[in-house]
Amino acid sequence: MQNQNQTTQDFLSVISETNTAQSIKETLKLCMDNLKSNTLNTLLTGDADYQASLLEYRQSCELYRNADFTESQRDIVDAILARKDESSFEHTSNAYMAGLLDGYRILRMLGLTLN
Repeated sequence: MQNQNQTTQDFLSVISETNTAQSIKETLKLCMDNLKSNTLNTLLTGDADYQASLLEYRQSCELYRNADFTESQRDIVDAILARKDESSFEHTSNAYMAGLLDGYRILRMLGLTLN
């Protein structure tokens, strides 16, 4: 995990370059992922529903590891799981960004920002 100064430097170096909106968005996602990790992990650790779901997921993974799949079948399932992990990361990153933007909008609507 990067420290806050390094994250800030990385962010400033990116926005000072001539980049596309997509590359800036990707960098923001990485920076926000770094920031949200501690907060999110704290919330998830205390969430009983999430912990129950995680336990069921781990039990399912153990069943999968012990199942008698052909190599081809295992490759298909592995590809599905990998794509799901990738899409979940993107969804979580965008949801976090949306939460930050909405939080700022709420503060602005209530007159609690300097802007």
